[in-house]
Amino acid sequence: METQIATIITDCLVPIVTAAAGWLAGKRKRRNDFLKNMQESIDILSMENKRLIEDLTTVNREVVALRKENGELKYSVDQLCKENVQLKEEVRNLRTRITQAPA
Repeated sequence: METQIATIITDCLVPIVTAAAGWLAGKRKRRNDFLKNMQESIDILSMENKRLIEDLTTVNREVVALRKENGELKYSVDQLCKENVQLKEEVRNLRTRITQAPA
């Protein structure tokens, strides 16, 4: 009878205990692997975010420079338009003088 109990213990109980111990050990490893994967994902996202912020900063600098250049060009165009109006007035006056001059 004692051998039957020993056989039952070795055939049923030992595999159950070792399976439970293996499952618990595996659970911890799986959790650690999951946390490691999550940390790697966070690191990758942080690096990508840093790169995107640097790109955005560069683009913002370019936008500011282009706006400044655009303002300067608008000022130049306004000056040229004023000069053009003055030249048209001069041409009109000269034509009037030519047509009124005695021949």
